[in-house]
Amino acid sequence: MGDAWWDGAVRQSEELTRTAEVRYPDAVGRLGALLQAWAVGFAGVRSDVHSPRLAVSRRGLRADEAAGFLAALDARVLHVDSAGFVVPQAFRSKASGGRYALFSRNGSGVALNLEYLIQMAAAAELLVAHGVAGTDICFEEGEFDAVVEDGGVPVLAMEAKARVQGADGLLELLNSLLRLGVNPQASVKDNHRRKYASLVDMTAQGPVVLWLVADGARWAFDASMAARTLRLTPRTNAGRHQAVPILSLLEPHPRTIT
Repeated sequence: MGDAWWDGAVRQSEELTRTAEVRYPDAVGRLGALLQAWAVGFAGVRSDVHSPRLAVSRRGLRADEAAGFLAALDARVLHVDSAGFVVPQAFRSKASGGRYALFSRNGSGVALNLEYLIQMAAAAELLVAHGVAGTDICFEEGEFDAVVEDGGVPVLAMEAKARVQGADGLLELLNSLLRLGVNPQASVKDNHRRKYASLVDMTAQGPVVLWLVADGARWAFDASMAARTLRLTPRTNAGRHQAVPILSLLEPHPRTIT
């Protein structure tokens, strides 16, 4: 990936924020009010939570992720009960269960499971914004947050992170996958190595799009095998990803950008 792609990633982040602010004015405030109400309900159903006080994370909510979650609620792709437990309404859940807690106990109070929020918003975006059939979206499938299947064959793997930078951020994962593509023995986190191995297995069945998502980021790559290692090729400049329907991303791409 060259400088043009990284410049595009910065432009994409700015554009996604602007779009979120237009579509859902004060999305952070609106979702924040809902979270506070759900935190009260969460404290009410958990005997080990003594206060509905919702801890404020150092990172805080941001416009893109907040707008995405609100859009999923408006489209009724997600149902959230009064205690902040979420049940996806449209895509396939894992066999072990389909109910997810937006909160966890934090001392005597409540903490937001921020990564669940962006994971669910991103999966809903596949359906609402990009026209992927809900029955083809497998939420929390294997090593990935969601996998899109076509006739039972994986065609897209989605991983969503709570942030682009920092520990366990999107850049760290992308860096690990790129390093493993050069040297499969490179030292990376165990979960990154598992995702790499899963992508290798998927590409053995056919072309796969890797979709990496965070607040302000929608990065799409072709995943393919070359000389027994995984190669990731950007589908287009990062700054244009949000305007390209995912269904078109699953079609053969006319050109390769390096």
